[in-house]
Amino acid sequence: MSVLAVAEKDFRDAIRSRLLIALTTLFVLFAALASYVVSEIEPPQQATITGEMTTALLISGLVRATAVFIPIVAIAAAYRSLAGERQSGSLKLLLSLPNSREDVVAGKFLGRAAVVSVALLIGFSIGLVVTAALADGFAPVEYLAFVLISLLFAFVFVAIAVGISAFTSSTSRAAYGSFGLFVVFQFLWGILGRGIVYVANGFSYEGIQQGDSLYQLYQFIQILSPTTAYQQGTNWTIRLMADDQSLDQAVSELPFYVQDWFGFVVLALWIVVPLAIGYLRFESADL
Repeated sequence: MSVLAVAEKDFRDAIRSRLLIALTTLFVLFAALASYVVSEIEPPQQATITGEMTTALLISGLVRATAVFIPIVAIAAAYRSLAGERQSGSLKLLLSLPNSREDVVAGKFLGRAAVVSVALLIGFSIGLVVTAALADGFAPVEYLAFVLISLLFAFVFVAIAVGISAFTSSTSRAAYGSFGLFVVFQFLWGILGRGIVYVANGFSYEGIQQGDSLYQLYQFIQILSPTTAYQQGTNWTIRLMADDQSLDQAVSELPFYVQDWFGFVVLALWIVVPLAIGYLRFESADL
């Protein structure tokens, strides 16, 4: 067997366990409902500007909802990937075949990423229909870009869940660790950033102004969260595709590590690093 063979087996196992059907159904309902709700909420906020519900405005609303829902789907699909097989004993059988532990970790990531991709693509296809019906002048290329970036964001949390699952032999600890990190990124990261800046400024917020080094430090800490990186990367891409140059000059004067496009670098790191850490622990673990 190989990495691809492990991934194919994992994908087939997900189909047999009906995990794929459950995730797809869940995301279809979410995508349709979120598109409709966002279309009802966003126009009053933008009416004074254009009076239209554009694809870009819908995406700006959707990205806030998907930033919460996609990690939940990805973690639910992946946290049992290795820890579950270690508990059941089937992992020893998998490793008794000509598979290295590296093949298993990489294959599990690819298999669970494929499961999440199918669920999200079907769900986003339903969302596309709703969005096209609600948007004034639907822009399919912008929506496709949003879908691809959302898939990248989903892979981040698949990697985090697989990495933690490889790190521990308990499915409960894998779940606590994965969902715990999600809570930190979603709800506590801003507090962490403000706390670091508060300490760095001598236990005070006085004197901090937009554009100074401490404010840029806060921006840098914020974008290190995959949730913020996803939101800023999506907004940057949609703005670029819409040829919106209103912020180009101001943004170009900022350090590269606080610019919105740097979010893609952060997302890539959040895929590689958790898998690498999980693999190193798994490689030395006594099964």
